[in-house]
Amino acid sequence: MQHSYGNYNHAENEAEISITRSGLVADNGFVYGYTETWAIKGILHGDTDALLVTAMAELHAAYSIQNQDMVWKKNGTTMHELISTNTLSGTRVTTLPQFSKVGQGELTTFRSYNIVVSADIAFAGLYPDQTQTIDPTKLTLLKYEESIDYTGTGGRRFGFLPILEGKYQKQQFTEKSLVGVTQSGLSVGLGARPLPNDPLWPDDEHLEKRQIRYPPARKRGGFEIEYPIHWSYTFERNDQFPAPTT
Repeated sequence: MQHSYGNYNHAENEAEISITRSGLVADNGFVYGYTETWAIKGILHGDTDALLVTAMAELHAAYSIQNQDMVWKKNGTTMHELISTNTLSGTRVTTLPQFSKVGQGELTTFRSYNIVVSADIAFAGLYPDQTQTIDPTKLTLLKYEESIDYTGTGGRRFGFLPILEGKYQKQQFTEKSLVGVTQSGLSVGLGARPLPNDPLWPDDEHLEKRQIRYPPARKRGGFEIEYPIHWSYTFERNDQFPAPTT
């Protein structure tokens, strides 16, 4: 078995690798991919102390570089691979070479090590192809929420008037009052920014109060992955607004 990380090649049958995968779960509970983790353990060999020290330094230097390809071959056939450009935010060396084993001949002509490399991968078809025009209506949403907030009932409107002495005087100003609604929400797209929801009652919207916010994309490992958008619409009318149907 032959294992390589970037331009670094482990000796034949030197490395033992355990590969595990755990789901990537969005805020809404949707599993949109997985984190693949390679736990690597092996033994470096060197006929002299100097050669062994050099081998340890080369291993450390190789895995100090992030975003390299991982390839595991058997007799020239690729059995497993973790290609950095096929992941959401590149391969990550989460545990640099650890030389924690003691005794049992360690540091004579060999040295045991452990390394952990992982990467996040979206399921096929869920991450948009950045080289093509992206349809914001077909994005995978990692988070979505919207609230409809009602203000007023349309009933009488009154107030309290100050007088020279005694308590304020309660006085009805109008028999009816306006009813207001605020529609606000947010959604987070995977790989691109989604569109805001449409206003529910466009004929009653205060267009001068509309708010659309485009926060910066949220990064993972230095890569822009999650794109949020916020919206807020204000409506007003003489009559009651219908309650949401969903």
